[in-house]
Amino acid sequence: MRPELVTSHLIIAGIFLGIQMLAYGMNGLFAWLFGFAAVQLLHILILLVTFIQVDEAADRKWIWRIIPPWIGFKPANDITLHLFRRVHRHLFWLGLCVIGVVYPWATPALMISLISWHTWLLVPRMLLSLSFRKQRKDGVLRLESKEASYYHR
Repeated sequence: MRPELVTSHLIIAGIFLGIQMLAYGMNGLFAWLFGFAAVQLLHILILLVTFIQVDEAADRKWIWRIIPPWIGFKPANDITLHLFRRVHRHLFWLGLCVIGVVYPWATPALMISLISWHTWLLVPRMLLSLSFRKQRKDGVLRLESKEASYYHR
């Protein structure tokens, strides 16, 4: 992972906070903080539901990290590329659906925060999935703090 990409990814979160504060004041700050926590909770719930269908117990171990660019939940062990793509596809679409269900009861600041955090957290993983799209599905993916490695089986 290039340091410029990681830095720009973190700056986007800061810009997002600034926009929320300008538009909504202290409610924007609250929505920004609450949105991050709510999206983390949503992601763990979706991961747990997704893994009900997975047969391989070793692939069920996920850890929470705050080390950029893998902020949020990431596989603790090596994971097959096919499973990584499937889990993150479920995480993206189910997350958007759940956020959409909350729409009638959420304030505009909170909705913007939920959608933005959900997207912001998954962008590095989606870019990784996109960069390995031509690789074989049965290969193994290893996520380290500053790099992602792909190994053929």
